[in-house]
Amino acid sequence: MNTTENKICEVLWNEYEPQLRKICRIKLRSCQDEVDDVISEVFLALCQKTDKDGPPEKPKQWLYGTLNNLINLKYREIYKLKDKQHSLDNTEFELPFEENGIEEKIEDIYNNEIKDRLQSFLSKDEYQILNYIYFDKLRMKEIAVLINSTESAVKQKHYRICNKLRKAAKKFEKNY
Repeated sequence: MNTTENKICEVLWNEYEPQLRKICRIKLRSCQDEVDDVISEVFLALCQKTDKDGPPEKPKQWLYGTLNNLINLKYREIYKLKDKQHSLDNTEFELPFEENGIEEKIEDIYNNEIKDRLQSFLSKDEYQILNYIYFDKLRMKEIAVLINSTESAVKQKHYRICNKLRKAAKKFEKNY
């Protein structure tokens, strides 16, 4: 851009900038921090237009039209960003291994494997007590009611079953 074009830009800008800034503040009142950006973009567009094609024939209309276009673009940009932010705020993210079913599936497979091994190793009554305690997560009182026994009897059976399993585990360790 040569000095005459530079002077033309400055004169036009100095004449229309206060009114453009006022319009921009009114139209962008919800986003005041964007006003300077838009005004700078209008000035840059004026300089590019003057450099490329010479000064606009009707500078007032050209500047107001450019300002409106840039304000509309800014609003689109702002609302796209808000929509993305809003959609991200309302989206439930699936975090790995948290409430996405994988842990439950693994636990089910693992529990079924344990249950099968326990059933083959324990008597029906022993298996039923362990199932109630560890898989159904019932309290000793609740189990006592279910199997028609007392709470202390359930605790004793549980203790004996655990000892039986410990002995079997030690025996297994010795073999391997």
